[in-house]
Amino acid sequence: MKKILLACAALAVMAPAASAQGLPTLSQFLSSCYRDASACKLKLKDYVTAAQSQKNICIPDGTSINEAVSDTLRWLRSDETHPATLNDGPFDDGLFAATTTLYPCKEDAPPPPPPPPPADPAAPPADQPASPPQQ
Repeated sequence: MKKILLACAALAVMAPAASAQGLPTLSQFLSSCYRDASACKLKLKDYVTAAQSQKNICIPDGTSINEAVSDTLRWLRSDETHPATLNDGPFDDGLFAATTTLYPCKEDAPPPPPPPPPADPAAPPADQPASPPQQ
């Protein structure tokens, strides 16, 4: 699933800024965001939209794509949210880490077990032995 996102991100997110060496680092991507914030947010919007449509992330109801983009950019810019080594890695790894951390999809949890049947008022409590049969 990540590879599909990488292909989308490579085309939509950093096509103009990609160097001959390959994908830019997260630091380079963030630098480009300071130079052109509107283009950066548009590129992040494409990434977040693709990640959501592929069910890699689950944006809660009431949170817009634009809010998710702003949250993602804020997470990426904060040194406290991720290891410093992420800054030197490919930008798409950073985008994936940010979006999946901020907007994880809840696993399909098994349904809760059914409640126990109501207790028979005539039955003795489970922790007490039943009375001996009458003869």
